[in-house]
Amino acid sequence: MHGGHRTPPLRALVHAWLVLDFFGEARRSGGDASTLTTTIFSQSFLSLGVSALLYPEVPPVPFAAATLSVSTLLVALGAFDTEQPTHRRAADRILLATSPVSRLQAVLARCAHASFSTMLVTIGMALPPAILLACHESDPWKVPFYILLACMCSGLAIAGLSVTLRAARALLGGHGAALVAGTGKALLLGFGVVFFALSMTSLRGDAAGLPFGRVGAELLPPYHAAKLLHDPTANSWRALPWLAVLLTLLTAAVAIGDGEHDRRRSVKRPGWLARRSLQLAGTPADAAIAAFTSTMLWRSPGIRSRVLPLLGMPAAFAFLALRGNDERGSMLFTAMALQFPAIYLPFVIAMLQQSDHQGARWLFDSAPRLPLVRVQRATWIALLTHLLLPVHALALLGLLATGMPPLRALPLSLFSFALGGIAARAMIRVLPDVPFSIEAPQPELDLGNLMAYGLVLAGAGAAVAIAAPLAQFVAAALAVLGLVAMLRRMPDGLGAA
Repeated sequence: MHGGHRTPPLRALVHAWLVLDFFGEARRSGGDASTLTTTIFSQSFLSLGVSALLYPEVPPVPFAAATLSVSTLLVALGAFDTEQPTHRRAADRILLATSPVSRLQAVLARCAHASFSTMLVTIGMALPPAILLACHESDPWKVPFYILLACMCSGLAIAGLSVTLRAARALLGGHGAALVAGTGKALLLGFGVVFFALSMTSLRGDAAGLPFGRVGAELLPPYHAAKLLHDPTANSWRALPWLAVLLTLLTAAVAIGDGEHDRRRSVKRPGWLARRSLQLAGTPADAAIAAFTSTMLWRSPGIRSRVLPLLGMPAAFAFLALRGNDERGSMLFTAMALQFPAIYLPFVIAMLQQSDHQGARWLFDSAPRLPLVRVQRATWIALLTHLLLPVHALALLGLLATGMPPLRALPLSLFSFALGGIAARAMIRVLPDVPFSIEAPQPELDLGNLMAYGLVLAGAGAAVAIAAPLAQFVAAALAVLGLVAMLRRMPDGLGAA
């Protein structure tokens, strides 16, 4: 308004985004707490625990490199969860398209917005190791310098991931970007933890002793930051390559923009797996629920970004177990890791209850209602054929690729898949309605039941692993027969499959 106070466009954009980040969920639920507070405190406590384990035996440079890697890894993992829902991205595109800002200004506003929350989280994680390092070297100036370098490492990680996901959204669309984000977080969560654990024994030696060698260390910003922190004068050149990387990412972000691929795909005939799952469902109405759930399991951005990362840890644990020389211990640990997909199913079922699109409930309200037991059975079939079966098939291929004999890998995989399917039938009974149809906060999980499920499944996997080879095949056959019997058992009003 002429003569009045005018807020700069960049400041207005950043202020609006920060209000949504900090208080968006609280305002929708009627609360008044910041949604980032819990994250800052929990990750700061984790950083303190790791730093206390390394202090004071580890020398200053490996100590700084290790703790900086922890904060950068945690920030990078959190960056995968910052993907906004479709309606938020659509609102942002309309806001930016109608605002008097250029593409460069929009990118700078996003950078400022991301930097603010990233710095808050990073500072919380960087303070404990910075104080310990300053005490170890009797140099208080290490604290602000360490924090600055930690923010730079986190900023590089956030910038790289942001540009990657922006490019994936421009090329593959929102669903493809969610798949890239979920897969990337699974790999980073699982193998990031694995490589950090394997590196702990090499922290007192040279960088060449790390699992990924000196070349791998030179590709990581925390290694350069640790060197720069130890001797700024001699290692000042290490900042130049990363400055060039940052400028390259900024240029790429401006070039990509905020566009989202929206190619219309032709409707294809369902494949064999989808057709068989529809046949198992029974009537056309039940088959419709199974088909809808099966499709949304692969297309839902929420499921992709939250379920796929859960599979990273068991894959990494199995990788660690197979690297060992103890064959019996490796078999036991691998069999227990194969139960993790079933153990995670309660989290998946809880996510199924939430709608991905606001205002979509009317579609389900206007459709004929089925008895809840039939909805649950159709959803169970979708989980069985489109979640458990692909995951265990990939796990079997992974075991064979790592050298496990087929006669050992096959019964373990079959038993884990069948037992997971049987357990899923009991778990699905908590589903209150058609999947992806409820616009309400995610329900709280009963940790007692989750612990019981986990112990039973892990114990069953361990028992099969230590059994004789013939007993393993017998256990796998019995589990498969039990799953087949449950599939053939129909609710009242349906015939046999």
